[in-house]
Amino acid sequence: MSTIPGKMVEGLFKRVLAPDLTPTLKTQLAEAGVDLSAPAPHSYPRATWYRAVELTAQTMYPGQPAETQLRKFGGHIIESLQAREIIKSTWLTMARFMGPRRALKQAMDFTDRSPVKLGITELSKTEFEISVDDQQQPEFLAGLLEAAIHMLGGKSPSVTLKGPKGDSNLFRATWR
Repeated sequence: MSTIPGKMVEGLFKRVLAPDLTPTLKTQLAEAGVDLSAPAPHSYPRATWYRAVELTAQTMYPGQPAETQLRKFGGHIIESLQAREIIKSTWLTMARFMGPRRALKQAMDFTDRSPVKLGITELSKTEFEISVDDQQQPEFLAGLLEAAIHMLGGKSPSVTLKGPKGDSNLFRATWR
């Protein structure tokens, strides 16, 4: 099992999600192995990452089913990247100009830098199958993908889990 880069976890929690983190959640994250008051280690075990995602989703969306919490949290990350101007408007304008189809295909060039490997199969101009080499928290991944497609200009995006495929999860992504 691969690990999650410490800089990625630190960037997410200290930059993207900082306004959303309560003192109680910060304590829970530290107890789970993500101590935001200390420098990030080189990497985190995936189990620590999954627990941090779960705790944050539970805190942000209490009283909702776990799958709903995870999907909403995935979407919230993408929305926060945009709203908090971590993704600069120039890049976003160019990505929207390209549209979801071209942007997703181009993103494949950068998956070698990601701790999660993606495979994209184009089924039509507005429909892709996306394989993700991680079978944990599929609703979190679906929320990330759905919000990313929307951010890239896809209208009415929908991402559904088709199921496991080998060591990966297979998603179907559509938009107008």
